[in-house]
Amino acid sequence: MLDQHTQMVRNSRPSRIPWTRVFDRHGSTCSALVRQAAAPAVRAYRRTGPRGIRLPDRTGGYRAEHIPAFLEERWYQEHLTPPQFDGAAKSVRRLAAVRLVQQASGRAQGDAADFLGINPAGGQFTATNTLLQWLKNGQDAFTTALHHLAEELDRATDPTNYQRRREVLRDWSLPSETWNEIITRLPPVPGPVRPNLDDRVRQEASAFVWAYVTCGEPLYAPRHIEAAQPPDTRQSWQQRRANTWFQLSRPHALNHYAALRGLLCQHGDALIEKIESGTSKPIR
Repeated sequence: MLDQHTQMVRNSRPSRIPWTRVFDRHGSTCSALVRQAAAPAVRAYRRTGPRGIRLPDRTGGYRAEHIPAFLEERWYQEHLTPPQFDGAAKSVRRLAAVRLVQQASGRAQGDAADFLGINPAGGQFTATNTLLQWLKNGQDAFTTALHHLAEELDRATDPTNYQRRREVLRDWSLPSETWNEIITRLPPVPGPVRPNLDDRVRQEASAFVWAYVTCGEPLYAPRHIEAAQPPDTRQSWQQRRANTWFQLSRPHALNHYAALRGLLCQHGDALIEKIESGTSKPIR
């Protein structure tokens, strides 16, 4: 039931539906797990101080900036892999990330998605029918799994600040000179056909590195190289985007793409080191 009500609070305004008022009056009699599950939907706050300063119900432990926009693979595998999801894994990992941000900050669902750089209004964040049906029937299991994951995150001694990574790379893309350095390290390809390594591929390589560093999805990466192209070119690039992502990410990629992926991951590791060290050097 809670998930159905959660669907009603995607915008930033506090919920006014009657059940939330009842919950505000009687929430203290509910278990801690129920209060934690309901807080993001009702935007329940406790008041402290003479001026009624508002603070989220959940304090301490992990913070919103420690949550990646696409739930880490290990977290997903260990806590959220019911077989009923089948092809809904992406939706589950997005929704779980949003819920964790809600629990940490008291944001409404739409606000949490905005914080993570996900656009719910565009339909990309919309849960699949399979996922919604599972949530309707298995809300308790989903809430319990998130609760256990939150406890694990609370125990982390040096959590990653994914929000800082997203902010540093907000306007980032692979510079031409860096891209040229990367592709000159690729092994030669046998045969007369040369692989395409133009600016379109540089754009998708940039999205791949951005997703690798931020633990996000290429879908939400900045696309400054593409944005600088004429409209017809942008449309053509968009139509070929999915195939390039597939080639870069599939486990048994062709030798050319496997080598390129390895070099891009190396560059991503270097970016992570720069961001985590707080170096003043430009992020490239």
